[in-house]
Amino acid sequence: MFRLLNYIPLLFLSLFSIANANEVEVENKILKSENDVYHISTTITCKENSGILRLSISVPDEYEFKLYNDPNLLIDNRNNTIKFYTNFESGNTIEIHFRLSKKSKETIEAAIPTHTEYTIDGIMKMIDKEIVLSSNETIPIQQMDSISEYHEEKSKQAEIAMLPEKTKTLPVNKPQSKEKIKNEESLSMPAGYNSSTSNEFGTGDKSYSVQILSLQFFNEKRLIEFLNAYNIKQLETYKKEINGVVKIYIGKYKSYDEAKALKEKLIRENRLTDSFIVSY
Repeated sequence: MFRLLNYIPLLFLSLFSIANANEVEVENKILKSENDVYHISTTITCKENSGILRLSISVPDEYEFKLYNDPNLLIDNRNNTIKFYTNFESGNTIEIHFRLSKKSKETIEAAIPTHTEYTIDGIMKMIDKEIVLSSNETIPIQQMDSISEYHEEKSKQAEIAMLPEKTKTLPVNKPQSKEKIKNEESLSMPAGYNSSTSNEFGTGDKSYSVQILSLQFFNEKRLIEFLNAYNIKQLETYKKEINGVVKIYIGKYKSYDEAKALKEKLIRENRLTDSFIVSY
């Protein structure tokens, strides 16, 4: 009995440590209007440590999605899955706001899965939750429109605030040096690349690259931070704007197998699990 009593405090301490092991908390709040429009606010609270965070939200086909976003977050929007990438510091709070609306009145209210991965000191942890659209308080349409307008304007202001930082890096009537031209060439895909015109190059030779990111809001500083976090050299990457979205690639190969080997290496050694192969 004495030994058992001695172990009880240790057991309680272990359970307490496990309960407080999550350095990141994810909270979803849902507002619903009378015309079946939903405003979702996702708040991510980072506690005592700094690290890397990735959040993915899977949007059903039956819903239209509109994002109100801080352009400092890196975003990958692919196959109805919206992914956010960011570095976080101790005490940070990250807010993501978006709107969902039913494409049809017959659409059943969904439970939308969210998946959060965060890495601290090289250790990855995961949080899986659901955004449950049913059983939420209904607000008037006018109030929902007012909320949407507020977040849309806030998103635009944040994007405009970034413009002076971009213009500072632009040359002012000065000829570019050969070194600068070479660096810029290393950050762009071959001329004519476009996912919708992949067979119009004229050479007839197909090439392959690995896409690691697709950004709706491009920020050079945040991209460099992302690459550093995943141990990727900037000069190894290429970027190309396609239909207003900036794609980030690595490698240029003549064979699919070479690109596949690179993709597997990026997943295995750099933890870039969302990378995939493109051809052009």
